[in-house]
Parts: sequence; structure tokens; C-alpha cells
Amino acid sequence: MAIHWLEPDIAECTRRGIAYFTSELEMANGLPCKMYRITEKFGSLSDHMHDYLQIWYVSKGEFIHTLYGQKYRMVQGNIFVLPPYSVHRVEMVPGKDLEVLGCEFMPAFINERLEGMPAEPQLFDLSFIKPFVTTEDRVPLKITLTGGSDLAVKELLTEMLAEFGGRGPFFDILLKANLLKLLAIVNREHAEQGKHTAVTAGSAPYREPILESVQYIHDHYDQPLWLEDLCARTMMSRTSFCRRFKEVTGWTFSQYLANYRIRMAMRLLTEPELTVTDVCFKVGFNELPYFCRIFKKYTGTTPAYYKKNAFKTVD
Repeated sequence: MAIHWLEPDIAECTRRGIAYFTSELEMANGLPCKMYRITEKFGSLSDHMHDYLQIWYVSKGEFIHTLYGQKYRMVQGNIFVLPPYSVHRVEMVPGKDLEVLGCEFMPAFINERLEGMPAEPQLFDLSFIKPFVTTEDRVPLKITLTGGSDLAVKELLTEMLAEFGGRGPFFDILLKANLLKLLAIVNREHAEQGKHTAVTAGSAPYREPILESVQYIHDHYDQPLWLEDLCARTMMSRTSFCRRFKEVTGWTFSQYLANYRIRMAMRLLTEPELTVTDVCFKVGFNELPYFCRIFKKYTGTTPAYYKKNAFKTVD
């Protein structure tokens, strides 16, 4: 089946107060791809749409994304790939630090034969974006990245942002290569989470308290955190909380907490004035050997090696 979308009636959109952004203006440098970083100073966006695909990955903080009449709380580790001509809005959460890594691109950046829609259904490169340009009721509007996928996506987007800003030799080729890998990872995560749709649907009444628990972890990861405390905050039994937490996040409580602390540690290890021991205690670990063991489990290297080589260039 061919994939296609219909261009909207621009006059009607203007009458309804919907802003329309085009690749012709937003990607004026001739490259059908754009990278940027958003912070809390960016501000909210009223109803708008664009003629290109948009990727937003939440690296820090949270915001409210409204799409197709539904509100989605986007928190750290969430990502969406939005198809063209989707009317949506963004509401920032006051008092919350925010960092979003954004990528916008035209289908032709994947393959020139995707310049117009519909595209040939047998075209292999269509598979990179096919899950995100389907019918409105099937578009994955929010994907929660887990484990290594979360770290990989952040690293890919960070490198893409640097390449886009630096404009070094072959930067456009590196941008495309990283974008294809990013889309492959997100596709895999979406497929894996799709296997648990029936289970997750039954967790709908519990999503909000679980997401509030996730935010509590983000706000207090540097302090002692106990499963019993979160159970009490959500007024759920230990068994129920653990089951719902896993269904919503894809992680157990202990796995999620450890992974988040390691992510924060990776950020702090890049600060020259902090030692590995300093970082260990700043992210909520009480014992250095345990911190080193968990760090290596989640990253494949020791914190000392990571600190030494994070920005080291090869001579």
C-alpha cells in the first residue's frame, strides 16, 4: 500500500489561526534537514503544522504535547516522529528545566524518490519513515526509549547537532547516516512496545500516577529513594506498583532508577572539577565500587575511562 498525505487548505488553516511552516523557509540552506536544541526559554507554541517530518527527543525536563486532540506528557527519554501536516501545539511546564533535541527533514533526505507522495510501496527506504506517515489513528505519537536505545538516540542527535552547526566536510552525509540509524532504533522500539499494547492499555488508569513517580525520580535521584516510598505516594500496593511501573516504562523500578542515575553521572563526568567519587555521591550512590560496577553494566566502560575519554581526540 502506498503511503501518502494530503496537503491542507492553507487559507482555511489561516482562518482557523493555525500557523504553517514550510521547508522552503525553514531549510533555506538547500539541505532538506535541520537540527536544533530547545530549552525552557523557547516558550510555548500554539496550533501549527509543517510540510516536513519532525523529531523531538526530550533530553531533560518535560512539556505537554497536544496532537489530534489528545494531550501527551513528554518527559525525559520520550521521543516522537511527527508526520507532515499534523496540527499540534506545545505547552511548556513553568519551573521545569527543559532540553529538547530536534530534527526536521523532508522525505527526500531519506531517498530522492520519496520527493513526492505516494511513493512506490516496494521502495526499501520507505521503511525508515513508514510507521510515522500512516493513518492518523496509527501514528505512534509518543515512544518511550529504554536502556541502550535511549543513550544511543541521545548520542546520535547530539552528534547530528554538532555536525549541522560545524558544517565540516561531508557533514550532510554524516547527518543522513545518523538519521537513518536513529529512525531504525526508534522503529525497533516502537515495534517492541507494540507487542505490549494490550497489557499497557489495561494500565491506562495508572499511567498518571506512574508518570508522576517517574518525575519524582527525576527530581530526587540524588537522594535515597525507596520503592516503599513511591508505593505510598501513589497509594498502590508493592505488587501493583511494580507491575504498572514496568508496563508503563518498560523497566523495573530499580532498573529505571539505576539507568537514570547513570545518565546523570555521564553528564557530570564531563565536568573537569568533579572526580569520579564526587559524581558517585552526587547521583545518589553510597559506595564507589558499586557505582563503578553499575556504570560499566549500563555503559560498557568504567566511569574513570569515560571521564578521561569523553572529549579526548585521537592524535
